[in-house]
Amino acid sequence: MSVAIVTGCLGAIGSAICAELRAADYNVIGLDRPADGAFAHGSYLACDLSDAAAVTHVLGTIRQSGVGAGLLVNNAGHYDPKPFFETSLEDFGTAYDINVRAIFQLSQEVARWMIADGTAGAIVNIASIAGKIGSPIVSYGTSKAAVLGLTRSLAKVLAPHRIRVNAIAPGVIASPMSNAINDAQMRTQLAMTAMGRIGAPEEIARVVRFLAGTDASYMTGSIVDVAGGWMS
Repeated sequence: MSVAIVTGCLGAIGSAICAELRAADYNVIGLDRPADGAFAHGSYLACDLSDAAAVTHVLGTIRQSGVGAGLLVNNAGHYDPKPFFETSLEDFGTAYDINVRAIFQLSQEVARWMIADGTAGAIVNIASIAGKIGSPIVSYGTSKAAVLGLTRSLAKVLAPHRIRVNAIAPGVIASPMSNAINDAQMRTQLAMTAMGRIGAPEEIARVVRFLAGTDASYMTGSIVDVAGGWMS
């Protein structure tokens, strides 16, 4: 059974990804912030991804248990809807810590495991269509754009080691984040979406499963839009 590490496992998209991967016979290790209630798809490890030391610690715990990994899904994300002029440097830094630095840190360490174990692995990053077209939430849009660049750069570096790195750029997906969008902004976003509807978390999860599997064996450095035909 292949091991998959999934960050943000307690969220709407993360839970759907974990369920999809478990259905594909992955042993899923979920990471998320400490929260009340059980992880619906098995146990999870509490980790604040904004804390680099905490990430190092939890990865060490996983590795010391003798677990390798064939798949890393960097799903966790940070969205702070503050307007541009109300966003502090600290707010901006937090977005980058979670949305970019944590992906770099997790990918670097898990890729080391894959190389040491001789595993032909995969990394899937959950970015956003906002990373391609921009966003009025500047910290979010720019950090997700960085995820796209990081994905392509990691793909180049890790391809010789048989590790594929791809990203998904979701549009508006049913989740607590989309619930926080005000009605006027939601109408604007749906008007730019050819299919005219909000996506389901499971529609992201199925693409993760595809990118992780052998059917995507000649794909790396790809950005897959799952956005209902969002038009910029």
